Amino acid sequence: MQDEYFVLMRGRSLEHPLLAWDESASPFRKGRPVQHSEPVRLKLGEPVPPKPRMVDHHSLPAPVVSSRLKECMEPLALQGVQWLPADVRVGDSVLRYWLLHMWQRLACVDRERSVIESSDSGLMVLGIDRLVLDEKLLREVPLQERLAFRLEEATVHLFHRSVVDRMMSLTPPPEGLRFIPVPDWNDSAGFR
Repeated sequence: MQDEYFVLMRGRSLEHPLLAWDESASPFRKGRPVQHSEPVRLKLGEPVPPKPRMVDHHSLPAPVVSSRLKECMEPLALQGVQWLPADVRVGDSVLRYWLLHMWQRLACVDRERSVIESSDSGLMVLGIDRLVLDEKLLREVPLQERLAFRLEEATVHLFHRSVVDRMMSLTPPPEGLRFIPVPDWNDSAGFR
């Protein structure tokens, strides 16, 4: 089961900008769906590349995806996921993207087999050198409810192989994202 999950990471290009909130992000940090009548307002995050190139995926660190990725994933009816329109200010332009608000969080880090740095209280994960998922816990959750989720212990977005395969089958392939198998992922994976 360990090899069925992938961590979503931003692409390696420095031309692909990070995104930042252009409004309060607090409603999105509560682990539940949000009521939001207007598109979410986002902007380019620091450091802004000299020539930013907008692609299919940008990191907030929550995933922000293009309409074609949303259309690809939406038929899967991902549980615990809310699609919110997001207007990204890029210079004088405003581009429509979609915030993938993954409000479902699963506490499924196998703390015995993972290599993690915790706070003094042991409640907060400060770093992950090796991630191992608790397969027993995952088996208790129906597959449809764990196709995409965020770890409860850390801001890590996981996708099941079936979702990854669907996204990566698009032609042309999506830009600005990469998926790292859970056994190969750690906090420094973004720099490899």
